[in-house]
Amino acid sequence: MPRFTRSYKVRFEDCDSAGIVFYPNYFLMLNRLIEDWFADALGVPWGILHHERKLGVPTVSMQVAFKNASRLDEVLEWSLEVLKLGTRSFTLGVSASCKGEERLTIETVLVSASLAGGGVAAGVMPPDIRAGITRFLADSAASG
Repeated sequence: MPRFTRSYKVRFEDCDSAGIVFYPNYFLMLNRLIEDWFADALGVPWGILHHERKLGVPTVSMQVAFKNASRLDEVLEWSLEVLKLGTRSFTLGVSASCKGEERLTIETVLVSASLAGGGVAAGVMPPDIRAGITRFLADSAASG
């Protein structure tokens, strides 16, 4: 199955005083990747998802392995695939690399949530979003 990829340049604002990516900023880059995936690959920009459809996909768990440092002005190639797809949640496998050197890997679980009524409540994933996510299932992925 296809992987969704995006390249992001490491900017000054991403780095600590040593010119190395300050690790929390990887999570901002991850969020940017997921937001771009929803907009560009699934056809549901987050403004529409949140404000019009009153849906969200909050993170419920995340495991990260930091492999190598990333530095100012490097371009990180981010890639994601769906490892598992359920009726209410999905698991993404994400990696970032630079010139073939892996910098980090992430496994994260997101849940479909209703934002209607001012609260956040887990719910069944809408069929159109689930269908889009299915296109990115890894060959070894589980769906159910």
